[in-house]
Amino acid sequence: MRQELTSPPKWEPQASRLIDEASRHIRLLGCVTPVNLRAEVAALRKAYDNGQPRLPRFEYGRTDYGALVNHLERGAAELETLPQDALKSLYIDRTRELTLEAKLCMTVGTEAFGGLANERYPRRDSFDEAADALCHEWLQAADESSHAADAEPTIRSDDALDPRSLLSQMRSMVGARRLGVRVVVSTRLAALAATGPGTVYVATGHMLTATAAHRTVLHEIEGHVLPRIRAAQAALGIFRSGTRYGSDDQEGRALCIEDKAGLLLATRRAELARRHLAGRMVGAGASFVDTAHALLKLDTPLSDALRITARAQRGGGLGRERVYLPAMLRVRSLRDNPSIDAVLASGRVSVDAVSTLRPWVATRPPQ
Repeated sequence: MRQELTSPPKWEPQASRLIDEASRHIRLLGCVTPVNLRAEVAALRKAYDNGQPRLPRFEYGRTDYGALVNHLERGAAELETLPQDALKSLYIDRTRELTLEAKLCMTVGTEAFGGLANERYPRRDSFDEAADALCHEWLQAADESSHAADAEPTIRSDDALDPRSLLSQMRSMVGARRLGVRVVVSTRLAALAATGPGTVYVATGHMLTATAAHRTVLHEIEGHVLPRIRAAQAALGIFRSGTRYGSDDQEGRALCIEDKAGLLLATRRAELARRHLAGRMVGAGASFVDTAHALLKLDTPLSDALRITARAQRGGGLGRERVYLPAMLRVRSLRDNPSIDAVLASGRVSVDAVSTLRPWVATRPPQ
């Protein structure tokens, strides 16, 4: 076991303050989620039912991050003047990623958004091609017989009186493990749940099985909440604010946690494959109608096709869904090395950053 380092380089505290401040302010997924998401998806469902498919009329609350972008760009330029160092490079890369995310927030709903989204979520390595093949495989397997194997009664996600609901299970696990975070309901989430500073959000109004709720709780707590808690105790600020692609690979690790628990069931695989396809189509410039039509041709229920397409088209084509399967495969390729997982579990850390950050983590499996 390596000893954790205790003396960050002299430039690190200032660099950490810069990216900590920026990551607290720049909430990309919040910025790109339409304020009228649910109402507009319901209206789209009605239009499709009437045989009149149309483009969505999403509304966004745009934020001006111009001053913050300038601050980040100056900070990256100052770091560039320092002697070459692998740790410094991680901070520069994360500063540039935050700059890009701020620009995405400022261009939401405009023609410039799609190009910036592709820059933020590029094809990184061979795992992207492998993910496309896995997507095809899972889509072929997504037939009615596979769905029937997962069939269970469904419960409303925010039913506080039913212990099987997502809200009840999330609160139960947070309380049992004394995690010190709040669990609150949200009407604006595109996902079933999300993690923020000191808070886990649970979406209202979704119908899901107790097994799917348990899977979501495991994904959120083990995959996102616990790394955030560990990062708060880290010697380096980059564990808290995340490395470049750290949030992407954290999603991949969370999927690996689901898989290890035997919860990556047929319906979940079909959902992930459809999201991946939608993300790829959006990245290639497909319209909302074309993306939804492609999903419908795969026998995706209309409500699911519209929900997945709306999620992929957030902001005007974020397409973040394209990173989940490559990240899962990327993290899975390292699953036999507990010391690597210990680093990934210590914050929003990408696989690419593990070797540089490993000396700053007690490399034992996370508890």
